[in-house]
Amino acid sequence: MDDNFSPRVKDVIAYSKEEALRLGHDFIGTEHLMLGLLRDGNGKAISILDAMDVDLDHLRRKVEILSPSNPNPSNVQKDKKNLHLTRQAERALKTTFLEAKLFQSSSINTAHLLLCILRNENDPTTKLLHKLKVDYDGVKEQFKFMITSDDEIVDSPTSESFPNEPDDTGDEKEGNFGTTSSQKGNKKSKTPVLDNFGRDLTRMAEENRLDPVV
Repeated sequence: MDDNFSPRVKDVIAYSKEEALRLGHDFIGTEHLMLGLLRDGNGKAISILDAMDVDLDHLRRKVEILSPSNPNPSNVQKDKKNLHLTRQAERALKTTFLEAKLFQSSSINTAHLLLCILRNENDPTTKLLHKLKVDYDGVKEQFKFMITSDDEIVDSPTSESFPNEPDDTGDEKEGNFGTTSSQKGNKKSKTPVLDNFGRDLTRMAEENRLDPVV
């Protein structure tokens, strides 16, 4: 799964950690992932937002308001290798491979990440994007137009295509960002990046513990 991340998505993940540290936070949420996308400033997600006439500087300022900077970041700096992912951020990152599969994409790009952030309507980051007229369906249509122009064949995915999961409204934190979780038995992990984010969905799929994807 990790091997399917585009280089830009890997950069965005790294930037999101740096943005969290810059704000003095000891966690990484979807707001930091969004700041990572904006900091990169390129890629399909940014092209989609531009096409939707989103003021990126205004969006960046609004995202930062969601989680004000910590006035005492010293403790965070000392333990900067162990930032926690919120449940919303963990879900967004883990489901990018499902989004890529639904779009028949060979790799996970920034548009897939943006779409996965928008899937959780109870997430404050998603609510902010909705206020700016950015929602899942609108981004999906822009992305379909973009990749159809590149001669890719795309079916239209729907929200029903994803496994049902309960909505998360809190900031419960899961896993560590920057440390590798233990593996079952002696089986070598093929997904070292996403193993940092908690449960391994690839292994769950192999064990038939995921709901089927239509």
